[in-house]
Amino acid sequence: MSIKYESAPIGKQGLCAIWTQIFPGKPKYTEKDYPKLDGKVVIVTGANAGVGYEVTKSLLGSTNAKVYMFTRNKQKTIDAIKKLEIEVASEYNKKNLKVDYITIDFSDLTTIKPAADEFLSKESRLDIIIHNAGVMAPPIGSVSKQGFELQLGTNVLGPHLLQKYLDPLLIKTSHTNKPGETRIVWVASSGQYFSPIGGVHYEDPNFTNTPNVSKMQIYGQSKALNVLQAKGWNSAHPDGSNVISVSLCPGALKTELQRHSTPSEAFMSKFILHEARLGAYTELFAALSPDIRSGDHVECFGKKTRARKDLEDPKAISKGWDFVEENLKPYL
Repeated sequence: MSIKYESAPIGKQGLCAIWTQIFPGKPKYTEKDYPKLDGKVVIVTGANAGVGYEVTKSLLGSTNAKVYMFTRNKQKTIDAIKKLEIEVASEYNKKNLKVDYITIDFSDLTTIKPAADEFLSKESRLDIIIHNAGVMAPPIGSVSKQGFELQLGTNVLGPHLLQKYLDPLLIKTSHTNKPGETRIVWVASSGQYFSPIGGVHYEDPNFTNTPNVSKMQIYGQSKALNVLQAKGWNSAHPDGSNVISVSLCPGALKTELQRHSTPSEAFMSKFILHEARLGAYTELFAALSPDIRSGDHVECFGKKTRARKDLEDPKAISKGWDFVEENLKPYL
């Protein structure tokens, strides 16, 4: 039996969000404003390329944090670290980087606990985690190792499971920090505007029986869920009141996310996409700015805004959070 899919109306708010991605203005919160983060530990997922690489470089160059790169490809990450050493020395005049990496594949839930365990065996604190890794608009029908729609598995379930394993240490660390210094950053997207009302196609979340659906609508569901995760984390963790959980849209950027683009999409992208480094300013504004409060949503390249109105509804947040939790039960 086929199931009909209906996106929520994009509306004025969605059109404004798309306009902002094309004409975002210049970042105002940059390296000169970042705290030094002495003794702090930061995780950046998807850190060996694109925005994640730029976030990692900026942190290593302009702060004293120890940065863990959580990535899928070990050799690519080793090569990225060598490149970081050269570029940080050149751009920031800094050597002896405090960086390490851990292998993880967010499309395979069996890799999540070993990665978390490895981190927990090495560190006694976790101050900030930036859930940057993700996939966008793969061929329709693509699935994760466990059979979930690939973007649902990679962008939502994998990061959520990692966060669950790291929550105890993150919350413990937050009690030693000032309020708001400890943060969870969920990288969402303006793709949220292509998701259905409430964010999730609950009748068929893996899109196995839903015809005539676009790649952007499927991607939009995963990004709406990232918003719901960010807004639902504090309610689910009353002992984490010192932790800020924030979502964002990094901007329209030139990254490997576009590898599944059609030739016409790739052509149009030349005129509207911005350099990946600018997206790092969005993510680090969310991760470091003293202006951020838990539940906020951030847009490019470092401005507070609002998520889509229905995604801020407490009922939608609770339902989305429970949906993710239920799907992860077999893998805990």
